Amino acid sequence: MPFGRLSRLSALAVVGCLPSALGFQPGADYGDYKTTNLYNCSGSFHTSNVTVPNSADTLPQIQPLSASGWEHWDFFSHGTFPIILRWSQGDQSMSNTSPSVGKIDVLIQNVNGTNVQSTLAGQLTYKSGDVNEVMIGPNSFKWDSAAQWFNVTLRVDGYTLVLNTFSAMLDSFHPNVGYYNGLLSNVGDPAVYGSVPVPRGHSYGYLATPDHQNISIDALTVLQHTFSQQALPPYINKYSTAVAWGYSKSFYDTHVFYQIEESNGTVHEAAYLGRAIPLPGSSGTFESTSVTYAVTDDTALYQLSVNPVMGMINASLPGCPATNNISYAFNLTTANSLANFTDLGGGVTMYYALNGSTTAPFGGSAVTGSIAGVFQLYQAPAKQSC
Repeated sequence: MPFGRLSRLSALAVVGCLPSALGFQPGADYGDYKTTNLYNCSGSFHTSNVTVPNSADTLPQIQPLSASGWEHWDFFSHGTFPIILRWSQGDQSMSNTSPSVGKIDVLIQNVNGTNVQSTLAGQLTYKSGDVNEVMIGPNSFKWDSAAQWFNVTLRVDGYTLVLNTFSAMLDSFHPNVGYYNGLLSNVGDPAVYGSVPVPRGHSYGYLATPDHQNISIDALTVLQHTFSQQALPPYINKYSTAVAWGYSKSFYDTHVFYQIEESNGTVHEAAYLGRAIPLPGSSGTFESTSVTYAVTDDTALYQLSVNPVMGMINASLPGCPATNNISYAFNLTTANSLANFTDLGGGVTMYYALNGSTTAPFGGSAVTGSIAGVFQLYQAPAKQSC
């Protein structure tokens, strides 16, 4: 197979609750212990000193001939239309589904007053090389080996979506629960991993409609990657992620967070904050990009309150000399439900629109801007008795 042999990660063997053998893509750094890809209000990290350039972090991590395992690539785009695309293999609520079973959940909101929502299923295939590609029939997600761009072609319900995306920074953020790269929780076996391999991209392209309109698309895009070698473990009740774009006339801030709730009441949180400065007079290129925060389970650096019932999400990150001691604050509300997708085992992924405001340092002052984004909540199916 083009994606290499199953490999043993000896660093994980020292922790009894983690699997001792993992079939990860060679070259990726998932499972590495205590790597230094976390930034604590540096205000200056333009790239990760660990994962750049490392598009192996985006490559499929589960072997297609494995007996079990699942993997998601979630695209969240904010611009001409809010767009959600989830490419997946396997099924996170069923341990006996083959990873070669592929699916694409699609939501394109408010296209001429219509929400395009559909699910495509079929055999998922890969190609690797200078250009890597995941395909389900004529639907393609491809990226270059240097992680500088990714492109999407999608045909669903008479619509054709083409997106070409370049990365404004070559970086990856891996949450590191228990100091293991990419680890989202620390109880039991199998482990669940996640990352943000392309934290900020600028997408352009078009949407062709069934009535032969060609609508130009201009958007900011974030990709999230999540996987495990078995079904979502029973010790995880639910998990959520969010992507929020805070913006003003002078800058774009991308705030990404994960939250995992374990059955013993433990909650793990990870957050990433990156900034891009638009080139004056151009919406398609950035003058500079930087990462200010990438933290995991650090309440001194990250405060997060998620209340789905009340529809409120509040987050804050402290200031430091690099930000003129001005802190970041995100005040979000979950607006209307965008879509629900149910997997084969009965687990439900719910998507909500996010709106609100942010206060952020810029040019030595606190600047207030608007926020738009997507909140994703996965509720595991009801536990079955053995």
